[in-house]
Amino acid sequence: MTETLAQQQAAGLRALADMVEAHPEIPATYLGGFFGIDVWFPQSAEEMAAIARAALKHGAKVEKDISETQYNLTIAWGPFKARALGNRGKVCERVVTGTETVTRKVPDPSVVVPMVEVTEEVETFEWRCAPLLAADAEAVSA
Repeated sequence: MTETLAQQQAAGLRALADMVEAHPEIPATYLGGFFGIDVWFPQSAEEMAAIARAALKHGAKVEKDISETQYNLTIAWGPFKARALGNRGKVCERVVTGTETVTRKVPDPSVVVPMVEVTEEVETFEWRCAPLLAADAEAVSA
C-alpha cells in the first residue's frame, strides 16, 4: 500500500520529534520560539477555519495574528507552535465604509521640481474578519 502525502509528512514530523527529543543539546529554536514552524498556507477563510477546527479537536491552543497584509494562526501544544499563514485579502472581506478628504503634496506636472497641494477623495475601509469558528458556535447553540 502506498502512503499518502499526509502520511509521509506526519511520519517526517514524528522523525523530527524523535530527533529533537534525542538531542536536547541542539536548541530547536523554531519549534519553541516565538513564531514556531510555518506549516500551512490556506487560500481561503474556509481552509483557515478547517485548520483551526482540526487544531482545537486535537487539543491545541489557537491564536490569531492579524496584520496589515497577513491573517495568521498560531497553533500551540505547550511550547511547540505551528503556524498557518494566510493573506488577509483571501481570508477577510475588504469593505469600503466611506470616503474622506485628504490633502497631500504632489509634483506639479508643469514644473519638474516644485510640489503642489491636491485635495481628493479617497476610500476609507475596514477589514471584517468573521470569527473562524462562528458556524461551529451556531451549531452548538442550536
